[in-house]
Amino acid sequence: MENRAILVRLLLNQATRAEKAGKGRRALVLYSRMTSIAPNYPHPWWERARLELIDNDVTAARASLTAMLEITREPDLRERV
Repeated sequence: MENRAILVRLLLNQATRAEKAGKGRRALVLYSRMTSIAPNYPHPWWERARLELIDNDVTAARASLTAMLEITREPDLRERV
């Protein structure tokens, strides 16, 4: 496993714990960090968009989903976006 993947996994664990503790803003910061460190991973983009929608930031969520579409060619995932 490459270093970037390990870092994303660690940050994903932190983001999940933060959200479970009711700290959605902290989770959003962590997902934003993941997307800047490893932009080719679709899951952080999806979670980032979801939290941006919760914050009523439709423009940011749309930008996150657009970035996600840029990196994935999986038909099911693209249809879901």
